[in-house]
Amino acid sequence: MYMKIYSKNIYTDEGKKSGVLEFNDKIIGIKDGDYDIDASDLLVIPGIIDTHNHGYGGYDLMDDGEKDKEKTIRGYLDALVRCGVTGCLPTANESYFKDIAKIYKGTYSGARILGIHSEGPYLNRTGENGIKEEPLKIDLDHIKEMVQDGDGLLKLVGIAPELDGAFEVISYLKDKGIKVAMAHTDIDYKGALRSFDQGISIITHTANVMTGIHHRHMGALGAALLSDKVDNELIADGLHVSNEMIEIMFRVKEKAYDRFILVSDNIALAGMPKGKYHISDMDVEITDDGYLLTDTGRLFGSSMPVIKGMKNLHDNLKISIEDLIKMSSSNVARIYDLKGKGHIRRGYDSDIVIIDQDFNVIYTIIDGNIIYKA
Repeated sequence: MYMKIYSKNIYTDEGKKSGVLEFNDKIIGIKDGDYDIDASDLLVIPGIIDTHNHGYGGYDLMDDGEKDKEKTIRGYLDALVRCGVTGCLPTANESYFKDIAKIYKGTYSGARILGIHSEGPYLNRTGENGIKEEPLKIDLDHIKEMVQDGDGLLKLVGIAPELDGAFEVISYLKDKGIKVAMAHTDIDYKGALRSFDQGISIITHTANVMTGIHHRHMGALGAALLSDKVDNELIADGLHVSNEMIEIMFRVKEKAYDRFILVSDNIALAGMPKGKYHISDMDVEITDDGYLLTDTGRLFGSSMPVIKGMKNLHDNLKISIEDLIKMSSSNVARIYDLKGKGHIRRGYDSDIVIIDQDFNVIYTIIDGNIIYKA
């Protein structure tokens, strides 16, 4: 679709511009003249790319018992556009990999599938005084099956690098061109640095479910912030990591706004109305503030999309729109080598989000087509 949108706030690589953004499936440029949509005081930004997202709007990619997985995936992709996500790495149970690959090869609506993210299954759920669970024993043949089921789409695998056999898995995945993340780990500082040398290049939801910083023991978090070998996911809702800690992390990490990736870590209840729910054999509640808590008050996954994290960082830490765009779009495109994505730039894909000054999504545009209008 050929379209022209007028705005005084078009965020390009050359800075904020005023004018008429002209595009079809690709960005054509900015000029003066007539237009189809008047978005005068709205913000026109690159589409959000969420690389860590388990579900949205009631659609659960972690439910191994779901019979109609294809319907669930399609519903999930359609739901994501409501929060400005134009591309994603569905972070799914491996039983969904074949169906994701099948949909990717065909015709579908909603957010674009840009790969698959497997958070695990070889994790060590400790750190932060979490509940100790016995980790699975690593099976390299199983990892190879995951890669095969992904049919070329598997882009990221999270692993606890202290587990026996982890380095062999890291080496195998790295040779396949698949990035490996340090995830759900009880590893110490020196062990984390060794895993980075082996090929770990992403930190899963930095600060969450990992050994933290003590003034005598820097932990996995210290390694993640001091090393220039890794890029860092961040759930920026202000609760998973306090705003004060986020500010410390941004100050410590060299060129932080170029090295952090905003992710949602959403589960199926994200985007649902506040109230009480039953999921995974647990009673949970979405609070008035939109947080997802168990009946004990403990966090149960994430219910806030990336756009809400952007609002939090902008309003409370005074992060500029330009730096938010880096962390929500352009950094992601660079790190995962997503050609034509992550920028409002001539010749790039017309994946665009239009938001108001309060970070409400007004339009989501994918490949030049309006997919969502508030």
